[in-house]
Amino acid sequence: MLLPELRTTRLRLLPWTEEDVARLHRLWTDPLVRRYLWDDEIIPEQLARDVVEECIAEGERSGVGQWTVWWGEEFVGFSGLRRCPQREGEVELICGLDPNYWGKGFAFEASERVLRFAFEELRLLRVVGSTDAPNEMSQQLIERLGMRRRLDWEREGEALMWFGIEREEFVGRN
Repeated sequence: MLLPELRTTRLRLLPWTEEDVARLHRLWTDPLVRRYLWDDEIIPEQLARDVVEECIAEGERSGVGQWTVWWGEEFVGFSGLRRCPQREGEVELICGLDPNYWGKGFAFEASERVLRFAFEELRLLRVVGSTDAPNEMSQQLIERLGMRRRLDWEREGEALMWFGIEREEFVGRN
């Protein structure tokens, strides 16, 4: 399946391509972004390339993929879906923005559009989300999207907070 371009009122979401590796690597190595996204690790560009290639292939196979987020001609960040590595069989919503664009509602707008794609186009029954406990901005975003905390999914000693939203919950509020 070729991932479609997605649009919102202000944003354009374009499926990842190999040409996105450098811009995503720059974003992922920004100190404020990598703090939670990569556990503060400065990843090599080859790892970014591998992740992008893997996500493109998964998107083509199943429609579970990633998009770069654009505001006009400005690269804002990314949003998308991935097979959740910690919860087998689940699809996880992920999002990351350039800190220059934080606080403008772009993460919500892009993530809500991706959720709509997940439920309306892919017909997923549920989408999960996670965030590190200290990442209050991500927690607020996830809750604003209508995801409910799932304490029963959290493991003792794990730093992640888990959330989920069912298709009926999302469709019923949108």
